[in-house]
Amino acid sequence: MKLDPNKLHFIPLGGCGEIGMNLNVYVYQRSAVIVDCGVMFSAEKDAAVFADIDSLWTVADRVLAILITHAHQDHIGALKDVWPELKCPIYGSRFAIEMVYSALDETDFSRDVPIRVLGQSEAFKLGPFEIERIPLTHSTVEMGAFVIAAAGSTVLHTGDWTFDSDPIVGPLSDLKALEKLGCQNLNAVVGDSTNALESGWTASEGSLRATLLDEIQKSAGRVCVTIFSSNVARIKLLADLAQETGRTFVVLGRSIETVVRAAQSAGYLTDLPPLVSPKQYGYLPPGQVLVVCTGSQGSSNSMLGRLAKDNRNDVYLESGDTVLFSARRVPGCEDDIDTVQALLKSRGIEVVDAQTASIHVSGHPKQDELRMMYSLVKPGCVIPVHGMAKHLDAHANLVKDMGLLAERIENGDVVEIGATCIRIGRVPSGRRLRPLRF
Repeated sequence: MKLDPNKLHFIPLGGCGEIGMNLNVYVYQRSAVIVDCGVMFSAEKDAAVFADIDSLWTVADRVLAILITHAHQDHIGALKDVWPELKCPIYGSRFAIEMVYSALDETDFSRDVPIRVLGQSEAFKLGPFEIERIPLTHSTVEMGAFVIAAAGSTVLHTGDWTFDSDPIVGPLSDLKALEKLGCQNLNAVVGDSTNALESGWTASEGSLRATLLDEIQKSAGRVCVTIFSSNVARIKLLADLAQETGRTFVVLGRSIETVVRAAQSAGYLTDLPPLVSPKQYGYLPPGQVLVVCTGSQGSSNSMLGRLAKDNRNDVYLESGDTVLFSARRVPGCEDDIDTVQALLKSRGIEVVDAQTASIHVSGHPKQDELRMMYSLVKPGCVIPVHGMAKHLDAHANLVKDMGLLAERIENGDVVEIGATCIRIGRVPSGRRLRPLRF
């Protein structure tokens, strides 16, 4: 479709109607800026799924940059798939860029990708766009929202966020920057809907210390904690608890090892003890071991999946050990998680998960945080993204209950942003698959 070149437009090509594969496009004067470029995983198809970008070229002649809000795979996981078509710079925080480097190392074009590391708070220009990064908290470090201005219109693209007062590592959310934005003419917020169905306030990462400590102290055997691998704060907390309880801290799983290296390169986890090799594992007394590992979503090929099947000789779990699932259940992974938990229980291994104990907190805003955000920034309109239909609907309803305007859209919808936010049409949207190889 043909867009008015003198207006700012927003087009989600992924992540608006599902949780994952986030890819958002801002277009002005036929120049585009992309915010995030992620995947979601299909166990059924054994594939990474990401947004088809063919329709991008019907509304833009060039992509000026990809802006990365944070380093989760649903925001960076498709960079290696689509960058050869875009051939543009990638902007992100130091930790996000370290994770991008790790992903691009698997390609043959990694040295061709222009990279710019952004400060936690930084303003810059990209062609006709004026951009500002605002730090917010999330379940990985260095999450940054982007303020995007062009054609006299301004949008806050939040990414995934919370207002966590004790994130353990990384900066706090910059409430003063948000208040300042609220004193300006903010036309729209494109915002996280993941927890829009949940009342109250998301608990702090630091609030887990007491409950995790209690669960660790209960076990006379090994304690294995499975987490989302990118949760740097959880890794730091568990390492501290291992030291406090006299246990050796053991990291198992390639993706967590990658995160640890990236975090240390970015200045985090610098006091982590030296990593224990699998060859040393069997010599450690069971009651003095605290493992953090991959596999919280039940993948049979993850480290926990292999430990559950007892098909490793160097690392293992035994009757009397405990496994803590310190992660939420991602929709679609429930059966896989149940299978792994059943295997563990059948072998006399105790299983504790976030459904029965307070051992996980979300990285997304609940209803009270959403209300606070909109009270701070005072948007003319809110465009819910990052969620399934039920989450987007709940977010839109909350916004309307506050007396604000909400524009409820789906992948492929084109929104013109000005004095009002108006859906003016659609471009084709679709999915691509990359087979997973184990």
